[in-house]
Amino acid sequence: MQCWRNHRLGLQVLFYVRSGLTNSVRMAASSMELKSRMFAVEPSSFSSNPFYFRTFSDGQQAPSMTPDDWPMLAHGGHAFSVCLTMGHRVNTARLHKVLGQQVSQQLPGSEILRLISYSPENLHGSIQKGFFILAPHSFTDAQRRLCSVLRGYKQDVQLCSYRIGEGREIWQCLWELNGEAKEMVRSQVRRVDEPVSSPFVDNIKGSAVFYSLEEACEVLEECSTVIPEAKKVLASVEQYRTMKRGHFPIIVVEGLDATGKSTLTESLKSHLNAALLKSPPDSISQWRSIFDSESSLIKRAYYAVGNYIGAAEIANASKTSPVVLDRFWHSTAAYAIATEIGGDLHNLPEPHHDVYHWPDDLLRPDLVLLLTVCDEERIRRIQSRGLTVTKEEKELEVNSIFRRKTLDKVTIHVQ
Repeated sequence: MQCWRNHRLGLQVLFYVRSGLTNSVRMAASSMELKSRMFAVEPSSFSSNPFYFRTFSDGQQAPSMTPDDWPMLAHGGHAFSVCLTMGHRVNTARLHKVLGQQVSQQLPGSEILRLISYSPENLHGSIQKGFFILAPHSFTDAQRRLCSVLRGYKQDVQLCSYRIGEGREIWQCLWELNGEAKEMVRSQVRRVDEPVSSPFVDNIKGSAVFYSLEEACEVLEECSTVIPEAKKVLASVEQYRTMKRGHFPIIVVEGLDATGKSTLTESLKSHLNAALLKSPPDSISQWRSIFDSESSLIKRAYYAVGNYIGAAEIANASKTSPVVLDRFWHSTAAYAIATEIGGDLHNLPEPHHDVYHWPDDLLRPDLVLLLTVCDEERIRRIQSRGLTVTKEEKELEVNSIFRRKTLDKVTIHVQ
């Protein structure tokens, strides 16, 4: 019996040692990776432009800092970053959404900004998304609140803190989330200039705006095991893949909510004896609320696939009459770009950037009409409707910058 107790004790010790070694190896790998990465933070109350910084390894001399380089850390301030290190993009996107909600609840009053971590040598293959957090709480209290959220995901996230040192240098500290938070690695960081190619813009392609049917379908296929409705949307795609358009004209009416699209499309339908269609199409619109509640990646894939299903319906209808369409790819792309790019209009990609490229495999309309109306009248119309609106439509009501960005991008697509 004593021999068995000793054997069991030995197994427990071996298990703990192996667990400790596993955590140590993982943290060592994390620290090595952090020292070769760039970090990009979306515009904030401290800066109207994205904020970029990088880490310096022990053998490198970090340039001297000034208080203006990190204004959010002035007067004893502090900040935190959370990076998601998972590999599966659908799981990562869903966790990103969940963590954003939980961190907001745990740290009320904080400024929670989107963050991208990446390797400059391999942008698309190395992007990690996360958050940069400016909390009004004390350092200890904010860290405790963050750890209470992140411990359940400790294998999938990295938590770092940022503070000014005695010599005015900026320190990034990597924390282990195993029991009590424990500082594992400390590295100097410095602010750097914005790169020629913005990672926020490059990240849009294939994750918020899709440029082929296959790209969008791949996302829905990946999430179909956890979202059964994705299979139903994909099933709707198959019967529309080979449709060819007729010789009648196709007219798209674009604009923000409450700009008169419904009135105009109904009038065009009547005067042209046209078929009236909308996006997303009726065949998949019953699942819209499900996908609207999902992460941006999944939601955008749903709307992208909806454009292709709608295009097939448009093509079929154009064989017998003109077609009038209430919104199309212009709105899908504009909402995505305006949402993903933080800050004011100057942070948006230039008008001829390839992020605005129309998908090569998507039907093109013959005419696009863009409707506008003054904000006061548009808001009055929205309030008088009393209809259920999406999160983005609500943001359009209250956020003038988001409204201007969305309209600006729709305008570029129409031109």
